[in-house]
Amino acid sequence: MNLAKLSVQKSQTFDDLYYFYSPFIEKALEQSLPDHINDARNVLKEAVLYSLLNGGKRIRPLLTLAAHHLFHDDYMRVMPVAVALEMIHAYSLIHDDLPSMDDDDFRRGKPSSHKQFGEDIAILAGDTLNTLAFETLSTQLDHFDAKDIVKVIQTVAKLSGINGLVGGQVLDINSAHEQQTLEALKAIHSKKTAALFECCIVCPALLENEATEVITILQQFSEHLGLLFQIVDDILDVTESKETLGKTPNKDVELNKLTYIKLFGLDKAKDLAKQEALFALKCLDQLDSKRTEPLKLIVGFILNRTH
Repeated sequence: MNLAKLSVQKSQTFDDLYYFYSPFIEKALEQSLPDHINDARNVLKEAVLYSLLNGGKRIRPLLTLAAHHLFHDDYMRVMPVAVALEMIHAYSLIHDDLPSMDDDDFRRGKPSSHKQFGEDIAILAGDTLNTLAFETLSTQLDHFDAKDIVKVIQTVAKLSGINGLVGGQVLDINSAHEQQTLEALKAIHSKKTAALFECCIVCPALLENEATEVITILQQFSEHLGLLFQIVDDILDVTESKETLGKTPNKDVELNKLTYIKLFGLDKAKDLAKQEALFALKCLDQLDSKRTEPLKLIVGFILNRTH
């Protein structure tokens, strides 16, 4: 049996989806670094693997594979994109936790990278993951045309830089001193969170050379999904414990950041999360209903997650 072509159409829950895909995701992540490093750089490899393989929900790789399922059953074709985007996510978390950023000593229930390896190695581990992501995209997408691979590299570069993830982080850092409005909040998280979600959801369509109309729908879907994820993140930051979150709760309050809780309160934030989930599902209703179920399961999981 060719497992890479096994349909996930019969998945009934997010857990079904997760347990179907996760062994392949974890194996691909484990195999993503060079094997033979026998000098002082080995500590860097250890730091990279420490953060990259430190569990997590793997939402971004799952999104990538589920988005690709809209067009093709062989999800291994697009696994390098899933791996690369998880690398970028892992690097962003390493840097987020640094003393000069959010200053958090824990990530996923373990010491943060800078607590485990020192601040210098943690910074370099983040740098390594960022560059390795683009090496992966440029060398491992064997099944696609070069012009489509270039589109993906351009998209990931744009949405992970000043016009996306990194730009959103800057807006987030400065949010305590800026105007406290919904527009400002959406500007932060459409970049900090939704931009990387857009990479996951749109890049498979770019590789399969899908129509502009489809890509536009997927961009709209990713915007709503990213905002949903962030609203729920803000809720969990004030409602869950360190043990449940795997990191320090109430960090946003401590840093006086602009959040949905600060702007609207807990009950209204919960209503807004449900609203964004509905908007996301309406986007999917415009696509082939026989292939959207994995993405719908992810929407449900994000809305109801507790960590």
